[in-house]
Amino acid sequence: MSPSLNFRSDMEKWQSGAAALNNFFVLVQGGISNRPGTEYTCTSKQAGNPPKIIPFVYNNTQSYVLEFGDKYLRIISLGAYLTNADGSIYEVVTPYAITDVFYLRHAQSADVMTLTHPSYPAFNLSRLGQIDWTFEQISYVESVFQPIMTGATPTNGNAGNTGTTPGISSVTYQYIVTGVSDTLHSESLAEGDGWNCTNYNLGYYQEYGNYNTIEWNASQNAEYYNIYRKYAGQWGLIGTTTGLSFEDVNYSPDTENGPPANKNPFDGNNPVAVTYFQQRRVFAGSTAYPQTVWMSRSANYTNFDTHTPIVDDDAITATIASQQVNTIAHLVPMADLLVFTGAGIWKVAGGQTGEAITPSNFTATPQMFVGCSYVQPLAINSDVLFIEGKGSHIRDLQYDWYASIYNGNDLSVMADHLFYGYTISDWGFAQFPFNLLWACRSDGTLLGMTYLKEQNVWAWHQHSTTNGVFLSVAVVPEENDYGAIEDVAYFVVERTINGSNVYYIERLVTRQLGAANDDITKAWFVDCGLRYSGASVSSVSGLTHLVGQTVSACIDGKGYTGLTVASDGSVALPVAGETVTVGLPIAAHAQTLPLDISQPPQFARRKRISKVYASLYNSAGLQVSSNGGKNLYSLGNTATDGTMTSDYVMRIPSSIWTQKGQFDFYQNAPLPCTLTTISFDVEEGN
Repeated sequence: MSPSLNFRSDMEKWQSGAAALNNFFVLVQGGISNRPGTEYTCTSKQAGNPPKIIPFVYNNTQSYVLEFGDKYLRIISLGAYLTNADGSIYEVVTPYAITDVFYLRHAQSADVMTLTHPSYPAFNLSRLGQIDWTFEQISYVESVFQPIMTGATPTNGNAGNTGTTPGISSVTYQYIVTGVSDTLHSESLAEGDGWNCTNYNLGYYQEYGNYNTIEWNASQNAEYYNIYRKYAGQWGLIGTTTGLSFEDVNYSPDTENGPPANKNPFDGNNPVAVTYFQQRRVFAGSTAYPQTVWMSRSANYTNFDTHTPIVDDDAITATIASQQVNTIAHLVPMADLLVFTGAGIWKVAGGQTGEAITPSNFTATPQMFVGCSYVQPLAINSDVLFIEGKGSHIRDLQYDWYASIYNGNDLSVMADHLFYGYTISDWGFAQFPFNLLWACRSDGTLLGMTYLKEQNVWAWHQHSTTNGVFLSVAVVPEENDYGAIEDVAYFVVERTINGSNVYYIERLVTRQLGAANDDITKAWFVDCGLRYSGASVSSVSGLTHLVGQTVSACIDGKGYTGLTVASDGSVALPVAGETVTVGLPIAAHAQTLPLDISQPPQFARRKRISKVYASLYNSAGLQVSSNGGKNLYSLGNTATDGTMTSDYVMRIPSSIWTQKGQFDFYQNAPLPCTLTTISFDVEEGN
């Protein structure tokens, strides 16, 4: 809770708030747990500016983390880089400079991710195999090739023998042919201006048998062909066939059904935002057309062609008219298409919510005049979370059926001290198991928010790491060691090791302690760590990424601190062990809000806490203090006894009287602790 709310006990949220939560996160059921540590995954080759990581999720069992550096892409799967057969790291060349990677927008459809940036054309990243990825600029040509016409031949029949019979005159007919594939949802363009054929008026076909024969070569991917004839200056469909010729026996041109005309709106015009909506790929915003939306043909993501006249499944180009010209920054598909700009949010729909958008049924309605930052919004269930245009405050957005508009709340207002003077540079949402949003702040602090809208839970906490800052985050689903699918957060962490700045990719470890969640030997509460399991050893090696660092270790469920990594990457252990987890220490701290024990509140009266009642769950090493950490008392078992505690009452010998009556919890050992509820005995003074 913000310090400005120190004595706002009249607020409902204040009653369940905390004054400080560092490296603790809030449980949706209430209570707090210390966050699990991170596992060292790999060292980025990027120097200078940090790389950006983006999730690539095909399904719950096939997910990747994409590391975008300076004109390269590396791919992480299950905590390790993908490698070639010779063991070298698999890498894909990209055009993106390192200064641009944090401004990439992305949208994914199955095995294809589309990436956009105002300084680059749109590209498709396609996964063809585990180490077979392609990175290609999108081509907007038709997927069905043009059929090449080979002839347009007149057949006179008896019309040539009628002499000067009135109405029998010579007419020049003009034809074009296109190839069509229903499978590819595409129709080719026609070849040039078509072929001319001069014959007697086909209106006398029934009487004299005169007709025209049109022929063409086969077209790749075409399942059938459309034949068009020009009438009154406009092309009209006269027939379809699966063959390679067609006889026009005076069919009436359907000028309401014309051939497509090629459109490439991105020739020298790079879109900013991308998404998929109602079977269309949607681009929006550019330097030249900042408030324009382009939607592909239905079910054909590379085709932006239109017919004359327009048909419902044609591509759509529309410009949002607003009082200010702010480039469209993001597109989010919900029940409607939400368009985010730097000054407001618009709803694009086909009239009513859920109605199909067509070229003739396109509406853009303003929803709220709160802008959005360059960081992509997050769609969470039926809500959208986004960062306000100034880059700090977090808001949610959902459809209000009563007001028939999208609106939402400022989720950071009660913890504004975590945002004031900072911006958010990257974020991701890990829904299972703890409903945690992770956000990288501009100073490298990691902010967390427990968010479960249906239970009205939104609670902020902040996280730090020893000798490091958090710069980027990506969340992907992965199966943990115990068979459960969890949403796993990966971080880009900048650390200073052995005098050099390095960028590590680190993976947040599952908090599950064994199959039954009660095996303290499985505790992983160190950062940038590694684990050894095997025969009992008195030292471990392989920690070259932490040379010279002071580390902590969990050895067979017992916590030890103050160890040092030698120059060869080894650590001498204080006791031998079979399961050893070593990494940078995590200091977790929680502080209660000022006590409110009187009606009406009497905050000015002094208090003395004499006993704390703490309900714990699978905890060890937790300590409590009533004087800001000067005197610490263990709640339950200590860090080195190798067991966990639940439901513990601790008497605090204290003669200290304070006005606020706050007390603190500390977890400095590499062990788990979960505090579900607390109460206390307190004396009230003058």
